[in-house]
Amino acid sequence: MRMQRRVAMFVLIALVACGRTEPAPSTGSTMRVVSLSPSATETMAALGATASLVGVDEYSTFPPEVMRLPKVGSFLTPNLEAIVALKPTFVIIDDVHGQAAGALRDAGIETVPCAMHALPDVKTALTTIAARLGTPAAATRAISELEAAIATAQASRPAQRPRVLAIIDREAGGIGNLVAGGPGSWIDELLVLVGAENVLAASGIRYPKISLEEIMRTQPDVILDLSFPGRTEIASWQAVDVPATRNHKVVAIAEPFLVAPSPRVKQALAALTEAVKGVGPR
Repeated sequence: MRMQRRVAMFVLIALVACGRTEPAPSTGSTMRVVSLSPSATETMAALGATASLVGVDEYSTFPPEVMRLPKVGSFLTPNLEAIVALKPTFVIIDDVHGQAAGALRDAGIETVPCAMHALPDVKTALTTIAARLGTPAAATRAISELEAAIATAQASRPAQRPRVLAIIDREAGGIGNLVAGGPGSWIDELLVLVGAENVLAASGIRYPKISLEEIMRTQPDVILDLSFPGRTEIASWQAVDVPATRNHKVVAIAEPFLVAPSPRVKQALAALTEAVKGVGPR
């Protein structure tokens, strides 16, 4: 591992030396930013700084214009040479990017850490990135909008707390290999804000794998199927006899902002408020 790190460092230093003839800009609209996660990419968008992005990870799809940008590998396996070739002013990293961050710093490339797991992390990322961009007012505005959305959702909480099962992954065309959002997950945090009860709140696991027997035991009022971004297939759920299926409250939402932390909290809370409304007492 140490030898691999050393080789990577030498490669990156060589690329920097060959490809950069003057210091990278450090302020203003000429900044060149690389994002290594969809959450960081969306944070740049929330700050009105999409134009400063010169490269993103393969999973970044919002806003749509970032899909035309060079890709620098996946979230878990960033391509270091591709990043260096873009001559970034700085690279926004998550807490899983420790090894890549070390190699980039060894090559003289600045990294801005923004771990994204929960709502406080979104606010911190907005503040941190805006400070580095030199646009703190943009963070103030974005956080104010986020907090207003939370206040609106809390004011609209239903009198009867609907019991919700949130599925974030399953097999295509069936309801096997189920992975759900448990306590401490992003969707769990959002459900609390809209006044819903996560049926897996006591599971003790952030993303538990569950069986059909577990669904029958928890008897959810609402099933949120977030498993296929871009697809809304729910016919498979009709084989499960629980209040959610009997009352036609299986809701597929094909938006990634419900699965991973995003500044698009207003849209996420609005979608969840709509999904859980209309659930009456049992």
